[in-house]
Amino acid sequence: MLHIDTNLFFMAAACAPAWPALGTLFIGILSQRHQRAPEGTVVAISQLALWLSFISQVAATIAYFVRNAQPVDLTLGSFYRAGDYGFELRFLLDQTSLPICLVASLLVLATSRFSAHYLHRERGFNRFFALMLVFSCGIQLTVLAGSYDMLFAGWELVGLTSVLLVGFFQKRAGPVRASMRVLVTYRLCDIGLLVAPILLHLSIHSSAFVDVQRATRVASEHHAIPATATALFLLVAAMGKSAQFPVGGWLPRAMEGPTASSAVFYGGLSVHAGVYLLIRSAPLFDQAPLAKLLLIVIGLLTAIMAVLSGQVSGDAKSGLAYATIAQVGLMFVECGLGLSRLATAHLIAHAVLRYYQFLRIPSVLQDALEQRAALGAQPSTQPAGHLDSLTLPIRLLLYRLAIERFEVEAVLDRFIARPVFFAAHWLGQQEARLAARLAGDRSTDGKGDA
Repeated sequence: MLHIDTNLFFMAAACAPAWPALGTLFIGILSQRHQRAPEGTVVAISQLALWLSFISQVAATIAYFVRNAQPVDLTLGSFYRAGDYGFELRFLLDQTSLPICLVASLLVLATSRFSAHYLHRERGFNRFFALMLVFSCGIQLTVLAGSYDMLFAGWELVGLTSVLLVGFFQKRAGPVRASMRVLVTYRLCDIGLLVAPILLHLSIHSSAFVDVQRATRVASEHHAIPATATALFLLVAAMGKSAQFPVGGWLPRAMEGPTASSAVFYGGLSVHAGVYLLIRSAPLFDQAPLAKLLLIVIGLLTAIMAVLSGQVSGDAKSGLAYATIAQVGLMFVECGLGLSRLATAHLIAHAVLRYYQFLRIPSVLQDALEQRAALGAQPSTQPAGHLDSLTLPIRLLLYRLAIERFEVEAVLDRFIARPVFFAAHWLGQQEARLAARLAGDRSTDGKGDA
């Protein structure tokens, strides 16, 4: 009987994020040696790295079923140690991570092939492929991570590439402003994912998912987890990455980037990272009823507001962005109700559908015009049927609120963004004055010694 060493396949899957990282390194070296590296070579490197990563995931999935679909908690050592703390290279391969990682690898692979023609002769061609490989590494680290520490590393790589690809067209003011909005939102909300693991380390001395699950099952007075506080911080991080109320205004602005990156980031993968974080954190939310209630409320509010805002959207990509926000809001509700498996299936199906729709966006208008011309149809002047039951004043109020995005952006700008920028400007001035004073003191001391 043939014996298969499944451990080798699991180790290959854990190393799968390394293939895109290695591809990024080769593209960087190539770009340093050539002022404009050949597009064919860059595409070949990207395709090879992504295919190797995908094959590694397929091998791990086969090995997972050979082992009767039992979760595998795999540790490949420590990245570094400081006292009692060690940053472990820890991966968790189970029924949640493997399917999502397979879909992620496949979508990034398809994006690489699509972008070879879509971005042909674009000035940032090599930069796009390098960032896409970094994103592939980050999303796989996020999904395959066996601890919040590892997940945070992948989470930050995904956020970094997201910001850089939103501002891909650097010569235009719109994409740059949109990328700064994404950056500010990510930085503020990622504080939640930074604080939550610290609370776990202080309480149970570990942030591994299996240890958290074990600790929530057997809680004692000496190792009690601050479940509510930890869950609330994780919720803040998920809200920022998945564009939920009240910080979801950055997603329609992110459509300033290339269509290919919009598809894989905000239709397929990046926008669902917050949902995946909630699925992984289900044991903590089960111990925090307040956090689960807040999760449901935020998801419902986001879905309702996104649907109404999408009805008055002026372009197709923004309309899809609001549709994505609404569906992700429903996934938040599913997580709040404890339906983690349903949320996982919803995530995978929605990611594939939205990815396809975003790639088709440039052709949708042309197809619609051709179809209308062929059928001889005229634009409909009838009002939306689902609003007929409402009175005219209510419809006008909903229209005004929807077109103004429910004034959420104005409130955030006035009470959060402006005070933060004012404080940053004031601190910058104080730092400059202090540096000038220290420089003056040093020059005076030098003259005195002379």
